[in-house]
Amino acid sequence: MKKIVMIMIVATFGTFSSYAQLQKVDQEVFGMDCAPCAYGLERGLKKMDGLQNVRVSLNDGKAYLELSKNNSLSLKQIQEEVKKNGFSAKKAEVVIEGKLISKDDKTEIQTDTETYSVIKDASNGLSSKLKPGTVKVKGIVQNEDDKNLSGNWKIRLTEIL
Repeated sequence: MKKIVMIMIVATFGTFSSYAQLQKVDQEVFGMDCAPCAYGLERGLKKMDGLQNVRVSLNDGKAYLELSKNNSLSLKQIQEEVKKNGFSAKKAEVVIEGKLISKDDKTEIQTDTETYSVIKDASNGLSSKLKPGTVKVKGIVQNEDDKNLSGNWKIRLTEIL
C-alpha cells in the first residue's frame, strides 16, 4: 500500500514539474492588408487548443496570443496556422519557460515541444546571467522560412523573468 501511495505522489508531482512551455507570443504577420484578413486569422487562431486570449491587430501587423497555463502548443504550430490562413509569420516576441541546457559553448532553452538556441548578445549580457535549471525568459525569436519550420529556434533575450 505504501508503494502505491508513493507512486501516486511521484506521478502527481512529476506531472506538475512538466510545465516547460510557451506562455505568450506577439507574432509579426506579413500580408494582412484588410480588416477581414485580420478577422479571419483571429478566428483561425482561436480554434487552436491551449490559447487563453487572442487578438489580431491589422494596424500593428501582429497577432497577440496568451497561452493557457498547461498548454502544449508550439511556436511552430502557431506559425503554421498563420501560414494556413494565407499569411507569413515573421519574427515573434515570446515568453517561454523551460530547462536551460549549456554544452559546448552553446546555451539552449528546452520546452516540452521545442528548443530555443540563445543568441549570445554582448550588448545586454543576459545570456551570461542565466542560471542552470528552469528559466523563464522573454525574447525575440528570429524569422524562419515558412517552408522550413523546424521547432528549433534562435532567440535573442530581452529579459529574464
